[in-house]
Amino acid sequence: MQDASMKDLTNKDSLSEYVKTHIDEAISSGWIKVYYQPVVRSITGQLCSAESLARWIDPEVGFLAPDKFIGALEESGEIFKLDCYVVKQACRDIRDKLSKGLPAVPVSVNFSRLDFIMCDMLDVVEKAIAKYDIPRDYLHFEVTESMIAKDEDLMKDVIDRFRTRGYEIWMDDFGSGYSSLNLIKDYSFDLLKMDMAFLSNLAEKSKIILRSTVVMAKNLGIKTLCEGVETKEQVKFLKSIGCGKLQGYYYGKPQPLDDLMLSLSEKGITMEERQWRAYYEAATINVIDTDAPLQIIEYDGNTFHTLFINDAFKHQISVITEDNYELDKTIFSENSPLMSKFRQFANKAIRSKSNESFYFTDKGNYYLLKGMYLAENQDRYLFKTQITNISMDQNTTERDRLDFRLRELNNLYEVVLLMNISANTVYPLLGGYIYMTEEMNEFMTMKAVYTSFSSTFVYPDDQSDFLEFMNFETMRERLDKADKTYAQKAFRIKQADGCYQWRIISIMPIPGTAYNEFLYGISTIPDEIAHLLDNASYLNFNCSGTETDALVEEYARLWATLSNNSSHKLFWKDSNRRFRGVSKSFLEFYEMESLDEVIGKTDEEMHWHVDDGPYQGDELDVIGKGKFVVNAPGQCIVNGVVHNIICNKMPIYDKGKIIGLVGSFADVDQEIYRVNKLLAPSKLDNMTRLMNSKFFLATMVDYAMQYNDAGKTYGFIMLHNANQKRIEDTYGSKFGVKVIREIGEKIIQVIGQKAVAARTKEAYFGVIIYIDSKKKLEQLTRDLVSNVESINCVDSKSVTIKCPAACLLRTDENVKDETIYQMTIDLLDKQEGIAPEENE
Repeated sequence: MQDASMKDLTNKDSLSEYVKTHIDEAISSGWIKVYYQPVVRSITGQLCSAESLARWIDPEVGFLAPDKFIGALEESGEIFKLDCYVVKQACRDIRDKLSKGLPAVPVSVNFSRLDFIMCDMLDVVEKAIAKYDIPRDYLHFEVTESMIAKDEDLMKDVIDRFRTRGYEIWMDDFGSGYSSLNLIKDYSFDLLKMDMAFLSNLAEKSKIILRSTVVMAKNLGIKTLCEGVETKEQVKFLKSIGCGKLQGYYYGKPQPLDDLMLSLSEKGITMEERQWRAYYEAATINVIDTDAPLQIIEYDGNTFHTLFINDAFKHQISVITEDNYELDKTIFSENSPLMSKFRQFANKAIRSKSNESFYFTDKGNYYLLKGMYLAENQDRYLFKTQITNISMDQNTTERDRLDFRLRELNNLYEVVLLMNISANTVYPLLGGYIYMTEEMNEFMTMKAVYTSFSSTFVYPDDQSDFLEFMNFETMRERLDKADKTYAQKAFRIKQADGCYQWRIISIMPIPGTAYNEFLYGISTIPDEIAHLLDNASYLNFNCSGTETDALVEEYARLWATLSNNSSHKLFWKDSNRRFRGVSKSFLEFYEMESLDEVIGKTDEEMHWHVDDGPYQGDELDVIGKGKFVVNAPGQCIVNGVVHNIICNKMPIYDKGKIIGLVGSFADVDQEIYRVNKLLAPSKLDNMTRLMNSKFFLATMVDYAMQYNDAGKTYGFIMLHNANQKRIEDTYGSKFGVKVIREIGEKIIQVIGQKAVAARTKEAYFGVIIYIDSKKKLEQLTRDLVSNVESINCVDSKSVTIKCPAACLLRTDENVKDETIYQMTIDLLDKQEGIAPEENE
């Protein structure tokens, strides 16, 4: 009998009928298996997602290929049962990995148009996401051009609803129909999926089509994936044109999940973790097919790693290797004198978050490097860079303007700037970032740059001379009078250790520019010359006659008066952090009778700090780096009582060298008492624009009084982002603050001016409002939850907010003013399954 049945099922119609009548049994009995095919990120070679594919393994029929049952289910309208099952199974598999502490990648699921006719597929997906408690960005959904063509209005609504909830929609089989370009114009897709099948021979026409499609997609901000990848040649080509993701038998066939993981492990393919997705997407989207030199590099604060480099970039630096590891050993060799300059360049780009550039020389070639910050994650940074070997092009404008003398500038100068008088601009050619602050930027005028440089880096006594030296209105006259082609003068310039060292400032007019363009250079001075300059400046100050002596005496009197009579607690120390003196107020604060009790000792030897570490660290920075410490908090002990203090410290200079420090401190408790008389404390939460918990509770008292005195009914709502810990575990606590801030904004959007809201603790939020019915209060609660859960992306990172909420009306049974807060929290905890003792 079984043989006869098997014979019947070899007939196409019989098999189709069997599928239609057995789909429910196949699902319930586990005959439907979900296989996964790997998707690899081209720029890293890591597994970044997988496509879920249904396989029917029937106990009677055996293995059924998809083309044997998909069409039949489409025909019967029961395809939605299969797709719903695949969604749930994919969620179950992802949850299984996460529950075991294993990494998991997003899964893409194929949809049929009938899914959205036969059921509310978004509701099915949302319930599966909630049941298995996985973030929405673990599921992507694929639709085809033919689905859209059959019902444009339906599919437009479907795409918009899914994307609004935070799901990615991929367009499958892009280019296989006749109206693909119209579709990407009229619909919003997150990714275009192309099939190598119709471009398998990689003829020149095929390459042009793929290259143009990838460039077009990236210009529209759409990601790209190519499936059907089978050969190394295809992989190399797709990487070169910037196709973001690759799928095909080259990486693996569809397999059960465990088999797939084993196969990938054997091939050495690792898995991309969730917190790195947005980071590497930023790299991927910037890999474009261009004739211009292009490199995507990663920087960890010390070393550089090339993720992508095109042939044009290699040509500029005369490197031919295909191995990025070998390439990095050549470009970013730790032994290269350029490494410190590359690091300074990268750090400047990180601070500015904008385009940066600098010139350098290497092996007789003169280069211009331009770089742009792209993204960062866990102290790793991405940059897009371009390079021009100016030496290769004898006709380039830069070469004509800068002249051959610039070839070895980085061996002669710390800094070289190009100053343009008519354009009023300063352009860094070499090392401009060494003497740059956050305030200095490419948009500052030329005078603003050197004025800021003077006040920040030039020794105070030299600043007026420096500004006079930098007067370009008199530059030509001064050079003609001195019969020189350049101007030079020595100034004391502040270094990274806080000390001032002598440097030569040179200003050279560029020939042929009619004194419109100048090169500004900073170079070092031999130690013996610096020593002579130090002595000369010292003698000039101390041997200028009776006026100088009188000034010194005046300063001494002023300091003695301040030290003996001011309420400021002053102290000064030598370069070893040992006390050289303290003010009378200092002695009184510590109840000391004599200077002898403190002179020559360190803070640690006095044993008066609760924690010596911060003070020691600050003072080492002052003495070792010239840092100014402002309002540093701390604690000290006086006669068994801990005092909160704030301290200020600054370096003491002699001949440009730091010889000690001077400082002062104040008792915070005394200051707070004084300030509180003048200013009311802040009512705002430190993370959001909502009220803080202290003042929120005080406000609740006001609402209670209005209820009891005037009969005004009020309601209380408590919300909680139950996924906050998972978000912070994935992306870090700093990112968690951004999520909390965004939740606060969503709450404000709903309540406007009609209610009071606060962040009561962690990711808990309270709302109190005058309202006259429970029905209205429950609707407001639903509106708040809906708006908060609409957050699906913060700072380009996908998030899934799960926001349980509870509410009580003051007139509800057993509710009192003093219990409404705790009763609402108890209701919320009950929803989340938190026992009372856990909440404590």
